[in-house]
Amino acid sequence: MDSLVAVTGVTGDVGGKTLDKLRAAGVPVRAIVRRTDQADALRARGVDARVADLGDPQSLAAALDGADQLFLITAATTRQAEHGANGVRAAQAAGVRAIVQLSGGDAAEHSPLPWASAIWQIDELVRSSGLEYTILHPSGFMTNLESSAPALRRGIFPQTMGRGRIGWIDTDDIARVAATVLAAGVHAGEEPVLTGPALLDGRGIAESLTAGLGRRVRYLHLPSRAFAGMLRLSGVSSWQAEGLRRQFGRVARLGLDGVDALTSDVERLTGTPARPMSAWAHDRRAVLLGED
Repeated sequence: MDSLVAVTGVTGDVGGKTLDKLRAAGVPVRAIVRRTDQADALRARGVDARVADLGDPQSLAAALDGADQLFLITAATTRQAEHGANGVRAAQAAGVRAIVQLSGGDAAEHSPLPWASAIWQIDELVRSSGLEYTILHPSGFMTNLESSAPALRRGIFPQTMGRGRIGWIDTDDIARVAATVLAAGVHAGEEPVLTGPALLDGRGIAESLTAGLGRRVRYLHLPSRAFAGMLRLSGVSSWQAEGLRRQFGRVARLGLDGVDALTSDVERLTGTPARPMSAWAHDRRAVLLGED
């Protein structure tokens, strides 16, 4: 189906990769960004870019004019639920036919994680919007492990998840699914759960990193509050550090809200299996180990 796809969050990981994959497939795509300089940089690459803010429904509706589908990506902030609601309402106002919502594998109404409860609220609005939709529920992003790079260079992976297991996924696989779904343009309320090929606990992550980096990495278990303190020292906000403490110290450890799900939905939807963490780590060796 040859229809214009609008994408928010294109300056982020999943949004940027999805934009590139859609363009490579010849799908007409429009990037929605917050700043003029971001739009100018995208236009210099030949991308249709519009300036709008998820905090401003009117500007967003104008930016979505003429779009057939919206890939809605919202950042994990204190305003995430508001931004998602604005995205849904702007799509309705602009006459968008369908929404693909980037949710999460842990979306839950009463989650102790602020972003998990926020995306649940957005999911509910998408379901009741009257628009066609697909909701993607990815597991933990492997990319988030890059914040542990300084420790990995010392041969340790400090975490607080213990034996809790997550089906960690390469964000490139999420983008492959999103681009495939958007390129097809067919939406029937499906909500695939996107995971990597294995459930990994803290030690499993360390073993996968060891295999991919060719250097021994040892899991170092931290009490959850010590983990949050480490995050604060690295520059993470108190709001996010507390959320991550709960995410790994409670939700992941106890397997709450479906975080220990394992599926083959990536392969089912794209024809290619999800990549293992060892392959991801090998490709990201320069970033993780600070090597050229």
